Amino acid sequence: MATDERTELIKHRLEHEAAHITVQTAATPNEGVSILASDTVDCIISDYDMPTQNGVEFLQNVREEHPHLPFILYTSKGTEEIASEAISAGVTDYLQKQAAPSHHTLLANRIQNAVSQYRAQKEVERNEDLLASTEQLANTGGWNFDIETGETRWTDGTYAIYGLEPDAELTKQEAIEFYHPEDRSEIKRLVERCIKTRESYEATLRLIDADDQLHWVLTNGEAIEKNGEIIAIRGAIRDITDLKESQKHPTTAQNRSGQRGGT
Repeated sequence: MATDERTELIKHRLEHEAAHITVQTAATPNEGVSILASDTVDCIISDYDMPTQNGVEFLQNVREEHPHLPFILYTSKGTEEIASEAISAGVTDYLQKQAAPSHHTLLANRIQNAVSQYRAQKEVERNEDLLASTEQLANTGGWNFDIETGETRWTDGTYAIYGLEPDAELTKQEAIEFYHPEDRSEIKRLVERCIKTRESYEATLRLIDADDQLHWVLTNGEAIEKNGEIIAIRGAIRDITDLKESQKHPTTAQNRSGQRGGT
């Protein structure tokens, strides 16, 4: 059977196994690249033996532009060396061809699993981008403190308020040290009370960032429970320095507003 005939047979069987799978075929790696450039593709299934380049070389080319796109190497060349090369190049899955009819069911399942994970990761990335944009616009951040492990996790917005890079790692006590000396005892009291009594809190306090700039922040926290035990506390922090400044000089703000209205 010719290569094109085998390809069309696999296409037919995959589309029969899963009605929502639509397969486009390409006779050469160059044709495959052209399809990637012009259509929305969720997964690539590639043979190893192909004209002009093998499947691993094709994978390496694809990864330059599409580092996370699902790529399944589907081949009769089932050697450990090829499998090792494919894994090093970033293959999503590696499946050796078999003659059994049920094998196409397995391939269809592998495709659907790979695509589901790919789409889920893209959704996570979209949500993270949305969160980062929203936090930046609102000067807001979120945080979580795991009581058992002592791990503290912050969103990018929280790092920005503290004037730190997102890869900085701080303990709960180190985070408290950023508060103004006169406010540290209060934030420590609120956090410890939340851990012990489950009582949520909200407070307006002063914070001195990594560049020694003073900020007014609105911070709040709440306890997270599991099986009746407090396992973490989480909350949000918002930079309200501009609001505080406007409250200090209301007349100036009103005068500026009046001037705009008169022009």
